[in-house]
Amino acid sequence: MTRRERVVCAFIERAVPQARVHAQVSMGAILRPVAGLDRSGSTTVRNRFSSKRVDFLLEDRASGAVIAIVELDDRTHNARQDADRDRMTARAGYTTIRLPAGHHTALSVRETLMGALSPQQPSPAACRRPAIRA
Repeated sequence: MTRRERVVCAFIERAVPQARVHAQVSMGAILRPVAGLDRSGSTTVRNRFSSKRVDFLLEDRASGAVIAIVELDDRTHNARQDADRDRMTARAGYTTIRLPAGHHTALSVRETLMGALSPQQPSPAACRRPAIRA
């Protein structure tokens, strides 16, 4: 992780103490192609996400359910590609929280996370790897 990612990771851990924070998680570890595709179709779908990574994955310590994905954006991020990724993870049932480019403080990270997570609770179904049609 970069220095900035390590600092933000610590802010996330303090903001959401009930979560275990995993950094640089392969999307192939949390997504899978939908059942019923032939081998070629399944491979095509998997290739769209398997080598990509999410910056941080928040896992509920008690249940193991995925609470959310957190992406740390910077000025090099492509808004269209980010939106495509967010749609893909949303179809799989995950919430993606984006921390925008700029200087982050413990307070700004906490406010962003709490604003996005306040109405949500991890669901037991989130313990399974959701299937997607990418």
